[in-house]
Amino acid sequence: MKKTAISLVLGVAALSACDSKTSASEKNFGIAATQYFDKKGEMCLDPVAWPVDVYETDLRQQKLYPDGVAGQMAALEAAGLARVEDTTSSGVKVRRYTMLDAAKPYLRANPGKKPRLCWGRKSLDKVLRWADPAKVGDHEQSSVLYTYKLSDVAEWARKPQVKEAFPDLGRTVDGDRTLKEKLAVKLTPQGWQAFGLND
Repeated sequence: MKKTAISLVLGVAALSACDSKTSASEKNFGIAATQYFDKKGEMCLDPVAWPVDVYETDLRQQKLYPDGVAGQMAALEAAGLARVEDTTSSGVKVRRYTMLDAAKPYLRANPGKKPRLCWGRKSLDKVLRWADPAKVGDHEQSSVLYTYKLSDVAEWARKPQVKEAFPDLGRTVDGDRTLKEKLAVKLTPQGWQAFGLND
């Protein structure tokens, strides 16, 4: 009876160790990825300083480079997020784009940074595998391969002209990337945490 009790205690201890928040496990890496997405999971276009002036040289190259500034601004105008007017800047004719109120619900601005238009959000689908944790400096770190899914995708982000003007957005929305990514994580006293979580 005594032997059985000892075995049971050891079994519970082993399970607790496996369940520890510091162990390298699918559960713990999933928690780390979810925490990261909760804070930094928004999918956004590159920051833009509004208003945006598009010059004649940009307009001439628009057909050849639809993802250049002229194509991107034209796509945002067509999506109802920007307005354009012909004006001059330092004596040069330009097409000046300003943001419309319709864009404001999608606008995110961090202190000291240019505003970004955000069009969707990532969330964890599944942790696929991870590298064996290795000691680097004063902590352990690993790299986690996972799949993610998209939610809250804005209707304007699905428009063909927008997807052509912003190829990264287009590939992600259309699923061409298989939605796989890696996340670098480090071990902290609170458990595994993504690098850059608190930046």
